[in-house]
Amino acid sequence: MLKNKEKIIGIIISLIFIGLIVWNLDVKQLINTFKVFDYKALLAFVPLYILGLYIRGFRWKYLLCEDSKLSVKEAFFAFTTGNTINSYLPARAGDFWRACHVGNKLNESKMKLLGSIILERIIDSISVLLILLFAVIMYCKQSWILNITYISAALFVGSLIFFFIIFKCNKTDWFFEKLGNIKTFTNFKPIFEKTANLINKFIEGFQSLNNPKCFFMAFFTSCIAWAIECVLTYILISGFGNHYGFSIALFVISFIALSTIIPSSSVFVGPYQYAYILALGIYHIDKANALGIAFIHQITIMVIITVISVLYFTFANNQIQNLQKEIEDIQHDRNTKS
Repeated sequence: MLKNKEKIIGIIISLIFIGLIVWNLDVKQLINTFKVFDYKALLAFVPLYILGLYIRGFRWKYLLCEDSKLSVKEAFFAFTTGNTINSYLPARAGDFWRACHVGNKLNESKMKLLGSIILERIIDSISVLLILLFAVIMYCKQSWILNITYISAALFVGSLIFFFIIFKCNKTDWFFEKLGNIKTFTNFKPIFEKTANLINKFIEGFQSLNNPKCFFMAFFTSCIAWAIECVLTYILISGFGNHYGFSIALFVISFIALSTIIPSSSVFVGPYQYAYILALGIYHIDKANALGIAFIHQITIMVIITVISVLYFTFANNQIQNLQKEIEDIQHDRNTKS
């Protein structure tokens, strides 16, 4: 039931955004947008995008403070495949798959890996916040954009501070020990011990917060990866004949990154495209042209990560059937716990 509710909510939200997108849309102009695109821009887009994915493999290594069996190559493929799954399935299923898959393959703690992925997402969010802040300073100070910036800062920086406090002041063992000593809960001691162990493993995934070098390198590589995303977006927008300043790419990346937080159907249909329309609307680019650029951008990324994922499971002693089984097991476990 939970799985169905997630799908229904995602579909409803997507339909709302699709309605906003198609309202007064000039279809003829949308078709013309594809005709004017210089597809040679993809020759630079594809290799640079893959480089950005590989850099994120280095980031995951730093988040684990390099004490993991995880190689950069494995981190690259796992990250890319996880993102592919996130694009096609709801509720960040790809993040859970990544922790379980790598944990099984390398005999690592799945909860520790999941904790590092949560921290990775927070660092991603702060990187995007810095991009948005830089864009606002460079170009635009409209009140609604400033409000988005303030809310994002409170949410993302607050999340980092929250998990830092949890990591530094870990009282999990103490809490469950006290709870188990209460007569009413004495019989639940084994369950409390198991729960405490899982929570401690999860918190262990935040160990880079206690290592300035590792955390700095993780944040630095994250900024490099997002800078590459901005360059790629600028190349793509310029390929449509829109020659604006570099700030246009900063707004687009910020908006589409924030849009992926919104629940939606597969491949972020609706919020992603509307975020593109909002961002390019700042530069008075009409809806049809913005939508055309968004389609090319998203389809290109989806093709790249899907091809890499298929190659990974074809040539790395994996099977597509195993991927399907892992996803089904993760969804079953999550639904059972809920």
